[in-house]
Amino acid sequence: MPIYPPRPDPFECAICGKQQPLQWCDMSQMDYPPICWTCEQYGWRLGPVTRKPDMRLAKQIAALSEALSEEASRKIYEEARHG
Repeated sequence: MPIYPPRPDPFECAICGKQQPLQWCDMSQMDYPPICWTCEQYGWRLGPVTRKPDMRLAKQIAALSEALSEEASRKIYEEARHG
């Protein structure tokens, strides 16, 4: 029987803004702050779905950078369009 780390305290996802964890889920798909499992694995499809801790950290960094890039692009577009 595998031993998993303790479940994290509730947090708000830095990308989607939803309160996590919403419900019980498989321990291998546990949310690690500051990003929920959904945004980390499926948000921008940044590589294969994985449960390996090192890959999950890399995917969290990639998902955060992509979300920041998308928000910056949206702000630049709005400023250029509306002056």
